[in-house]
Amino acid sequence: MTDENSMIETLRTGDLIRHGRMSMGMTQAELAAYLAKQNSVFNGVDTVTISRWEAGRVYPSSKRLIAFAQTLYPQHTCTTLKHMIKDRPRGQLDCQIAKVNAFHQHPYLVGEAHRALEVSHEAKRLTSGDRRCIDPFHTKMKHANSDTLTLSIFDPLTNEIFGHLLATTIDSDNRDSNQIDITVTSIYAGSDKIFEYLMSQFFKFSVQHRAKSIFLVSSDLQQRSLAKRLGMTAVRATVPTEIQGPLHDRQADVFVGDYFDVLAHPDFIGLFSSDIAPYPASTDSRADTSVEPIAPDRRASQ
Repeated sequence: MTDENSMIETLRTGDLIRHGRMSMGMTQAELAAYLAKQNSVFNGVDTVTISRWEAGRVYPSSKRLIAFAQTLYPQHTCTTLKHMIKDRPRGQLDCQIAKVNAFHQHPYLVGEAHRALEVSHEAKRLTSGDRRCIDPFHTKMKHANSDTLTLSIFDPLTNEIFGHLLATTIDSDNRDSNQIDITVTSIYAGSDKIFEYLMSQFFKFSVQHRAKSIFLVSSDLQQRSLAKRLGMTAVRATVPTEIQGPLHDRQADVFVGDYFDVLAHPDFIGLFSSDIAPYPASTDSRADTSVEPIAPDRRASQ
């Protein structure tokens, strides 16, 4: 862990805002004007608001927490945001993982703590084939300038997959050069623990991008339930043309949510009120470097 990360985790949210402002050499008035230019969620913010945030008398909304982490700490966004959320007064927003997890226990996932489950970033097992593959959408949506997150949790002895998540970035419809969308094309978790791990990695992946919306391709009742739980709504007019065929074949739906609304949703941020015990690092040489490395000798039992 770097000295900067250590410093971040010792400061309260108000102190982080003050430290970020002073690092940029700005007054409170200058920071208010700068934030408003960077992100519309800061519209209406003035010196009084900044002062109250820094003094800890008022706590920023979840949308603004995400924007603060991206704007003031671009090199340490994940660490800053996770710490700000942990520092946030929980109140009625506190929730248990079971509240958001729409997935049923894997029927063969017995004694998970005693299994040496591994993580792979190779998507071929999930996307190879056409109609029979687990995810026929991910490859079609992936382009040269896309950033992707590919995760699968499997038992190396049996090659059985106990969880997976595929996500990719695509250009937003408004064609803003700095605006993208993030699409989750498939997600499955065999247990609450695996679901926690997958979503924590997706959270880290998401906060590294300034996205407009988050889409979820839902091809079964469990994924539809998850989308609705996160406050996402079904859409049809904005479905990417690349996946219209597979969507029809699978009778799948696409749900969309505002980027900030999804990541700041009370049920979603409840996942990150404590650290997630990591799964072992993959030995796959093509591992996705957009996700923070996982300790190589930690097992699922921890």
